[in-house]
Amino acid sequence: MDTVRRQGWWVGGVLLLAACSRVAPAPEPFRITRVSPQLDAQSPRLLLNDSITVYFSADVLPVSVTSDSVTLLDERGLSIPGSLRVGANWVTFQPTPPVTAELNDGSFRPGGAYWLMVAGSPRPDAVRAADGRRLADAAAYPVRIADRDDRPLGLPAPLRPPANDLPFVLREVLQQLPADAPRLRLQFTQPLLPASVTAGAFEITSLEGGPPFAELVPRSVRVVPPQLSSGRPEDPVGAVVEIDLGATPRTRDGLAVPLRPGETVCVQLRRGAASLRDYAGNVPLPSSAQLWSVVAGGRQALVDWPANGDTIAAEDGVLPTFEAPGGAQLRPRVRVEAGDGSLGVFRPRQDTTLRPGQPFDRGDGERVVSRGGVFAFLAIDIPRGVTVRVEATGEPVQLLACGNVRIAGSLEVVAAPTRLPTRRFHSPVQELASQVPLAVVAAGDIEIRGAVRAATPPGAELTSLLLASAAAIDLRSLQGELPFHTMLAVESEGEQAAGAIRGSRGQSLVFVTSFTYGAAPGADFSVTGTLPWRQLPADRNGGVVHLVEASGDLQVAWQSTPEDPVRKHQPDLTVGRVSRLQPALDQDTIAVAAGAFVRFALTARVRGGQEPPRLHELRLCDR
Repeated sequence: MDTVRRQGWWVGGVLLLAACSRVAPAPEPFRITRVSPQLDAQSPRLLLNDSITVYFSADVLPVSVTSDSVTLLDERGLSIPGSLRVGANWVTFQPTPPVTAELNDGSFRPGGAYWLMVAGSPRPDAVRAADGRRLADAAAYPVRIADRDDRPLGLPAPLRPPANDLPFVLREVLQQLPADAPRLRLQFTQPLLPASVTAGAFEITSLEGGPPFAELVPRSVRVVPPQLSSGRPEDPVGAVVEIDLGATPRTRDGLAVPLRPGETVCVQLRRGAASLRDYAGNVPLPSSAQLWSVVAGGRQALVDWPANGDTIAAEDGVLPTFEAPGGAQLRPRVRVEAGDGSLGVFRPRQDTTLRPGQPFDRGDGERVVSRGGVFAFLAIDIPRGVTVRVEATGEPVQLLACGNVRIAGSLEVVAAPTRLPTRRFHSPVQELASQVPLAVVAAGDIEIRGAVRAATPPGAELTSLLLASAAAIDLRSLQGELPFHTMLAVESEGEQAAGAIRGSRGQSLVFVTSFTYGAAPGADFSVTGTLPWRQLPADRNGGVVHLVEASGDLQVAWQSTPEDPVRKHQPDLTVGRVSRLQPALDQDTIAVAAGAFVRFALTARVRGGQEPPRLHELRLCDR
């Protein structure tokens, strides 16, 4: 019996060892093997259109490669535009090349510094191998870009010519020209050197309208940025040039030549010094003229701005921004009585005393001085823990702001109170400001989070302070109360006036006042504003930009972000999800993910004595 038991144990042990020997070894971790080109502090700088390829130790699961798992971020943490291509064991980021002569509108900016981020374990959205393994470790690589003046390999610009054997020609494509938006689109087989794309490179002739064979002068000529759809470029090589003839085309003599359906427009490429060139400096091969048939056209809006109640945010919380009065149009929020902004932004870092005619540090180390009792600031921002003391004992003092006024610290008024002005149905703000010791006048909001004190408390029928805003006065976070009989003046009436003053007013007095729209004489500053997010329909992945009745020195840019995965119908504002701002012109086509959120940023130059720029409406229309 003992012998049988021993034999049984021996047989069982052999079977157990055999079973163990058949257990598969643990798989190797899924890792990055290399990056091409090499990315480190010693590596050569990339050109503005150079792609970056990441190689892995095993085949990649394509659906795991998204703009979240492989992305490039700028110094502000914003994702930059580009496309991702996936191979067997590699992923390539292809940047969007620049198309303007300044070379600063592509994914990479000249001289820029970025980070290539590859998500790994334990993130659920990490890059995965084909068998499901997550990338073992996340990776971050520095990306340095060539300067604008770099000329590697004798190229005319820091742009690498594509590796293809296609001849450089204008493609033969039959296209129609909408009479209500006459923009010609020419397709080329090679990318174009941005600096060579000028109006002089094209000869455009109307064969029927106006004088026989009248040469038309383009309103603008530009290269259309490559549009991205589902992460892949529409065309890996080549370029599209858009020639805008304007709503009513004109000849070189200024004669209007309106286009009508059924007419024909001829386009030819000029030769010689004005000729187009590709990245290598070559000129296009000779080609026949292209003929365009004029047709009627029209588009439907998907989303639009402004709407009544829209909030327009400034780049800096206190700088001048835009307004949309009644949701009727978009225009800079500027008022003549708010001054010319010549003293810049007042943002003191330590306790400061303001005296008329006495130099003071505005907060950035630069010392400035008022014009008598008028302190003309671009904006006022008193931080928490800082006290600003205003001495208005010799003459009335006015603190003016072209943008907003924000008081998180303390404002102290040193002045002898004066008699309250007579309250009327309407009092011009300048008239009110001239009758009080200290007037704070802003074209934007006045927000008080800290304290406002008067060294000499006003008595009955007296006052020492006026707060006047062409937008709103926010007292909801006020510490304590305003000085007795503080005058609150807003550019509204009735219920609107009540809504423009938020928070407890205490024993202050409300005045309805009037401002003068426009910029003060001598003013010259920029106004910025970001419009609210709007979501595209779930079945739309982009549209055509329409700038309705745009005027003046106005620039428009757009950015997008996907829908928040948790808070449905809300934009996802986490780092790396919001795209970088990209310039947009009227009739531009933009492409985003289906159902994404889109918003636009506006920048306008405002000058005294000139009508401020404005925009009646901004639409994103169906393509």
